[in-house]
This record gives sequence, structure tokens and C-alpha cells, in this order.
Amino acid sequence: MSNFWYPKRYSARIPLHANFSLNAQATGLTYNLVAAQQASIARDATNVANIVNYKEALAAHSLAVTEWADVILESPIGTPFPPSPTAPLLPTFAIGSEAAIRPRTLLYAGIIRAAPLFTVQVGDNYGIISAPEGPPGTPELDAEPLGGSLVRLDVDKAGYDSVAIDSRYVGEPWVEIGVCETAEFLDGRAPLVAGQPEVREFRAQGRQNNVRVGPISMIVTTVTIP
Repeated sequence: MSNFWYPKRYSARIPLHANFSLNAQATGLTYNLVAAQQASIARDATNVANIVNYKEALAAHSLAVTEWADVILESPIGTPFPPSPTAPLLPTFAIGSEAAIRPRTLLYAGIIRAAPLFTVQVGDNYGIISAPEGPPGTPELDAEPLGGSLVRLDVDKAGYDSVAIDSRYVGEPWVEIGVCETAEFLDGRAPLVAGQPEVREFRAQGRQNNVRVGPISMIVTTVTIP
């Protein structure tokens, strides 16, 4: 069975794991789970929310630091010295927390689907039934700044075999920087100014027969880490 039900976008994983855990605690023993697996699912749901929220807060903090530095370095004489942005606190993790949340969740979903009492309705309740394949939709992106001014994009191609990736700097025109055929794209461009962070925006559009078609994704913005 397809793993289409498991979201590529990190933000969409928070509600999926919350719902999966809610159902697992209520009826998991009926569908072949054991108590230790129920506890693992609950920890994973909490950790997914904590990690994704921290990642988003860190991206917002990076942008705030850039704006703060610009005021200090570039503002007119007489500008008050701005307060330092407050960095987000690192999330804490319960004892027993484990990495590899996505493959473990797929494993647990397989256990549930193999239970004798499993039905399509049960799978729908748990959120582990793949949506029917339909026409291509709108691609989605999620940007994560890496060191060395690299940016990793998580790409949901929305049914297209490949998507075109565009990028721009604030106030500049869009430029196609590559074509993505997988679930990940790496923007390896050098910074405009060596050693300095910069704001980059990204969008994607589907491709068919080597021609761009369909709707353009929402714009995602990130600040690079030198």
C-alpha cells in the first residue's frame, strides 16, 4: 500500500501524529499494538510537535537576528541600539525517546493494518489510508537552512514526476535554479556576500513533458546560515 498518507511537509505531521496517537491509545490493543508501542507512539507525537515548532521558531529567530544586525550596522546615526532577539529554547524529550520517527510510524501502521479486525474505516480513523490518486495538484515546499549557506527543500511534487524550483532574493525577479525529481532539493548557491546570511524565497511548479504546467506553490522564505 502507498505511503501517500504520511505527509512530506513537517507542519502537516503534527496533526497526523496527534490523531494517530489518540486512536492508538484508545484502540491500539485491539489492532495488534502492545502497550510499549502505544507509549512510543505517544512520545513520537509529542516529539514531532516539539521539533517542528522549534524548527519554525529557529527560522523566525534567524530572520529576527538578520533584521537586528541590519539596524546595528546600517541604520542612521542616532538610532537607538536595539534589544537582542530572544533565541527559542531547545525542546526537551521524554526518557525513551527515539529517532527514526517516520519509519517507525510506518511500521506501526503496518501492524495495525494487519490486524484481523482492521477495516477501511479504522484506517481512516487512524489517518493511515492513502488518498485516491487523482490529477496533479499544487506542489508544496518546506525550507531548512543548513550551514555553509546551503538550503534544503522538502518537496511535495503533488503528483508530478518533477517540479521546477524557483528562487529569488528580496526585491529581485524569480530565477529557476533547478528541477527536482525526488522529495528533496539542495540549493547550493554561494552567498551574495561571503560569510553573510541572506533571505531567500522559493516556489515550485509542476512539469509535464519538460514543460512547466499547473499552479505555482506557496512561497517559502528562509534565512541562510553562513
